[in-house]
Formats: sequence, C-alpha cells, structure tokens
Amino acid sequence: MAVVIEGGRRFDSRRGAFEDNGSLVIEGGKIVSVDRGGEVGNAQVIDASGKTVIPGLMNLHGHLAWDGFSDLEKQTRFDGPMGYLKVARGLRAAVEAGVTTFRDLACVHDTGLFARQAVRDGLLPGPTVYACGRAVCRTGGHIWWGNREADGADEVRRAVREQARAGVDWIKLMSHGYTREEIDAAVDQAHQEGLPITTDAGDWAALAVEAGVDCIEHGGNYSDELIETIRAKGIWIVPTLSPVVLQARKGSEWGMKASVIERRKRQLESSGRHEGLVRAKRAGVRLAFGTDSGSPVVPHDAILAEMEALLEFGIFDRPEEVLQAATYWAAECLGLEEQTGSLEAGKDADVVVIGGKLEEELSRIEQVETVFVKGHLTVEGGCSKAPDPRDFQTFVEVGA
Repeated sequence: MAVVIEGGRRFDSRRGAFEDNGSLVIEGGKIVSVDRGGEVGNAQVIDASGKTVIPGLMNLHGHLAWDGFSDLEKQTRFDGPMGYLKVARGLRAAVEAGVTTFRDLACVHDTGLFARQAVRDGLLPGPTVYACGRAVCRTGGHIWWGNREADGADEVRRAVREQARAGVDWIKLMSHGYTREEIDAAVDQAHQEGLPITTDAGDWAALAVEAGVDCIEHGGNYSDELIETIRAKGIWIVPTLSPVVLQARKGSEWGMKASVIERRKRQLESSGRHEGLVRAKRAGVRLAFGTDSGSPVVPHDAILAEMEALLEFGIFDRPEEVLQAATYWAAECLGLEEQTGSLEAGKDADVVVIGGKLEEELSRIEQVETVFVKGHLTVEGGCSKAPDPRDFQTFVEVGA
C-alpha cells in the first residue's frame, strides 16, 4: 500500500532550506513522487500539518555494541554475548532518534556485521547499517582489545583482506603508531579490494592523508597546508564532538570518574581541535555528521548534542548546514547520494516526520514521530515496531 505524507514543511537537503510539503508518496520502498498533488488511490495518509518532513538522519560514526555509558575496555573484553544484546538496544535507540543510516566504526569485534544482517533480515528494527568489521591497529594500539592487531606492511595487508573477505563496507584503520609503509599498505589494499578506508588520525593525520585515505574521524588542529591537501584530495572529516562535550559537561550525572571529567574539561577548554575544524570547513573540506555514539555519555539516540556543538564552536554557521551534514552530505561521504540523503523521487524512502516546526527550533529534532527505513514503517508514534520478516525475506519451499 502506498503512503502519502501531506502538509507541513519539508527539508530540502540539497539546498539546505525548508519549503512547503504538498504531498510525498512512498511505495515499494521508494519515494515515487514529491508534490504530486491530487488523489492517490488505496493509500495510507499521514497528516504532517504543523510538522516537519526530513530525509532520514545519518550517523557516520558509532559503535552499536557499546552501550553509551559503560567502560569501553571492560564491556568489549568481557561482555561476550551481552554485546549482541547491546547491538539490539543500539539499533532501536538510533532509529527512534530518526537515524535511518548508521556506519558502525568497529572496535567491538564483528558485531557491526551481525547488526547489518539483523536489520537486512527483518529480525530487528533499526537503520541501514554500513559495517567496518574489525578495525586494524598495531599490536597494543588504540582499542586493541576489540580490533584486529597487525604489524608490518604484509600483515596489515592480510588484516585488510580478512575484513574484505568478511564482507565489510568500509575499512577502519587506527593510524596511531603505524609507519608510513604500514599505512600505505592498508590504504592500497583497501582500494584494491574496492573498499573505502577511514582512519582515526590525530598526530598521524599527515601520513594517512598522504597515503590517500577517504575519510578522517574526529579531525584535529591541522596546519593550513595539511588542510589544503585534505581539501584537494577530497578527503572527508567526521568531527564527532560529542564525547568530549558530553563527558566534560554531564559526566558526573553518569557516574564518570572525576579524573576523566577533568581531563575532558581541559580538552574542551583547549580550542585547537575546534579551531582546526573551523579552518577546515572554511577552506572547503567536506564534513559529514557522526556522534561517536556508544562512547560513555553518548547514547545512540543523542543527536541534538552533536548538532548543537557543531554550531556552538562555529564549525557550521546555520542549523540547515548541520542538517545537510546529517543527510545529503553524509550520503555523499558514503557514495550513496544517488540512493538516499534527500527527499526526491526515485530514492530510497528514508523519511522522518518530526513533531513540530524544526526550522524554528533545532531542539525539535528530538520529537521524532514517524520513521520509514527503505519504505518500511519502522517507528510509529515515536516507538519502533517489530518488523515482519515476510517483508524482508523470500521464502523458498523445500521438498521432502
């Protein structure tokens, strides 16, 4: 049955502007028309009067098997099967926040791959997942306890090939402590496998940029020369301000150790990273949206905090830009702009109805009422619905 969303305001994520929403028609998992007008027979009608219709949000940096409040090392090393229960909770929280596309940045073994399959098979409600499998790091490197450790160029290549064999969508590289030769090997092998590669890159950003990574997570206080190279090569940055901001400001509410809170406060007071992101944006570097959800004090439904931080520190000038970063620009980062990221005929029906006038107050992004993921009604009345596997699977009768 077709669905018609009538009335309200609609966000044009290409132009970064709000406009009147006449009628948006969903059928067969696609947006089949926008502002069609007239009657659509045998259709479910959703009245969006006084509300806002936006493309599904995209969180390009999260960790579904982390719960958003526990110690990362303890839950990664000792949770065992509990990690998969956390995946289910994370998927639900994300989609109820209006996230229809989620890039899982690994660090918890192969949980992202299972999350992707669970949504594809209609076992759990959630966003479409793009998974990195296991991140590649040096022995004892950053979050080694949840990643694939590898040393030397040959072993790094092997680690990347293993992720490709597992069917990942992206390669995640922890560049910290790696040599230029090792980083070159990772990037070259990822591209040979036809996979994009992203990296956590602070002080090692220059080596990763020279090697030709496709994306940098978190960003940093980079020199103008490095920023220009990032821009010229078309490398994306996903800022992820939430962990520092939320842990510094709300860590005590969550029972975080005082020493950690103080460290985060010092990081927050140091303007270098924020200024680096501002300079990168003004220089023309493309930025996409990600929250680092799953990290302590960053649950998977915490979307507004990241959006507000991007505006507070001057990385984006207008709320409309933040929404673009979380929709169309994020789709471009993933290479999916022809498939999703905007409300246009022929694209996947990743659609969110917000219960209020979003253009008047960004905080209304938390008033998610209805979510369609690839045309499947996944959230109704603000609550996720158990999917019907018959809508996702093709059953074949097997003879005796």
